[in-house]
Amino acid sequence: MNSWFAGHEILIQTTVVYAFVALSLQVVLRAGVFSLASIAFFGLAGYGAANLTIDGMNAWLALLVVVFACALIAVVLSYVVGALRTVYLAMVTVALTLIISVVARNGGELTGGSLGLFGIPGQISTAGMIALLAVTIIVLRRLELSSIGRSFEALRQNEDLALSVGIDVARRRRFVFCVSAVLGAIGGVLNVYVFAIINPETASFSLTTLGLSMAILGGIARWPGAVIGAIIVAWLPELLGGVTEYEPVIYGVVVVILVVLAPSGIVGLYDGLIRRIRERRARARADAGDSPDEGSTPAAGVATQVAEEKLS
Repeated sequence: MNSWFAGHEILIQTTVVYAFVALSLQVVLRAGVFSLASIAFFGLAGYGAANLTIDGMNAWLALLVVVFACALIAVVLSYVVGALRTVYLAMVTVALTLIISVVARNGGELTGGSLGLFGIPGQISTAGMIALLAVTIIVLRRLELSSIGRSFEALRQNEDLALSVGIDVARRRRFVFCVSAVLGAIGGVLNVYVFAIINPETASFSLTTLGLSMAILGGIARWPGAVIGAIIVAWLPELLGGVTEYEPVIYGVVVVILVVLAPSGIVGLYDGLIRRIRERRARARADAGDSPDEGSTPAAGVATQVAEEKLS
């Protein structure tokens, strides 16, 4: 077991980095705020952490400082781009990623130019990275159960309706934008710690498409979907090690099959399967004439199960 872990430690760490990228895009998709700015913050935070750790700062402290700084920048940007919607917001936030890339290429010693920065000393253990991911998912889950989290669904479905029931749409959109930026920033810092290198190609449009693929493959309905998508994307090349030449083709085929057969992602496929199993069991009990509880009916039992499922 120890030898397997040692041989796959970098892959495990890469999975954690990918999970943060997927989460950063999943949170905006769930709220209907089509922002891709988290990829720009992925690069910005990576360069920030690289410079701080090169100057001798502790890796964890550098992570906190950089993420806090990115959160402040995100707050300012949220007021600038907060009025944009759908494809217009996506275009502007993609442009932010391109701007970061251009600045990195012309940043001199601060960014290392086109070659980037090498031998970055910052490091966090694999256990520490996994713990950080677990805490993040728990916080997101708690947020989802709060009044703020419940308003995300209203934002995604109909902003006018959300306004009519008293939800501050502009404020919620800014909040989602900032949460996404912070998640992207954490992923960018961890990426630098894993590979000890960063260059202008680290946060590019290809990472945007990769992050969207992970979020959609895993399923945006629940937060573990981002982790599942990250595992698929990170470990698939390992499983296809013997056919490296055809890896892009096989990866594309797998993505197409999963999207066609499970448009709600792996999590959605699992939830649908569990729901059908419960419904069949409920119908079987009703057909068998099981005696329901006093004051209830088989139909009421099915309704209770469906309600419990939604709450879970």
